[in-house]
Amino acid sequence: MNIALRKLALLEKSLGEREEMAKLGGYVTSPVDVELRTKITKLMEQIKIN
Repeated sequence: MNIALRKLALLEKSLGEREEMAKLGGYVTSPVDVELRTKITKLMEQIKIN
């Protein structure tokens, strides 16, 4: 489970960095799908609970 949690955390970090770069580039909307981010967060919470 630790590996899965680490991979999801890295993915979440990567998505955050991508959003930050888009903001710095002048984009108003996020290039990252909100639903994908929500699913990742939900999965991480489920792994932490179990």
